[in-house]
Amino acid sequence: MSAHADTPALVRLTPGRSQGFRTLLQTELKLFVREPILLFWGLAFPVVLLLVLGVAGPKQPERALGDVKFIVVYTPVVMMLMLTVLSLSALPAALASYRDKGYLRRLSTTPVGALRLLAAQIVIDLALEAVAVVLILVIARFAFSVPLPQQFGGFLLAIALTISAMLGFGVVIAAVAPSQRVAAGIGSLLLFPLMFFAGLWVPQAEMGSGLRDVSHFTPLGAAAPAVQNAIAGHWPGSVHLLVLAAYAVVLCALAVRFFRWDR
Repeated sequence: MSAHADTPALVRLTPGRSQGFRTLLQTELKLFVREPILLFWGLAFPVVLLLVLGVAGPKQPERALGDVKFIVVYTPVVMMLMLTVLSLSALPAALASYRDKGYLRRLSTTPVGALRLLAAQIVIDLALEAVAVVLILVIARFAFSVPLPQQFGGFLLAIALTISAMLGFGVVIAAVAPSQRVAAGIGSLLLFPLMFFAGLWVPQAEMGSGLRDVSHFTPLGAAAPAVQNAIAGHWPGSVHLLVLAAYAVVLCALAVRFFRWDR
């Protein structure tokens, strides 16, 4: 998400706190929907990828995948792709741009406050990621008969921990990146190894045992099987949940510790 030329209007917001935050949310959402590239990679591309995988992939359960259908294995992986793009591209790029241009410092002197801008960005990302998860579930269910999560509580817990970890990751990137371009570059570079361990290029079931064990200690490598277990009706593995919780706590703590309001 990039900052637009009209973003300085944010610093002129001076209504009451609750009204100011609602106005800020509306403004940030309008700026987001003006980003066709981000909407494509964060929402449209994963949906197209899911449809291609569902149409072109094998239709019968595969022994190499644990007697599970190809599309059932890849539904959580595509879900992780959506969450990662939104968390590691949209959020850090916007925050780094606002800080680089001095908007965060200037907002800190207004009734709106810079903290509310950060909160607005996170709320928008949370809402978009929730929509993305529901969108993938609905398409997978009605287009390819992928069952809805049968262990719904475990599914919600796994998704909540994943989103927390990835948003924390995004804010950490924004904290260390000196500019929007650098933040976008870091997010793009991290996307590939994270998605590799999630099983985007090689399903985890087909990885060597050593590589698969390593993948389960990465955030998305733990998230994908946790979600897949919940879809199948099983409670996510305790190791996967503990790994996700550890990443969520550590990354959110680092984000709070190192985020800078000014250059």
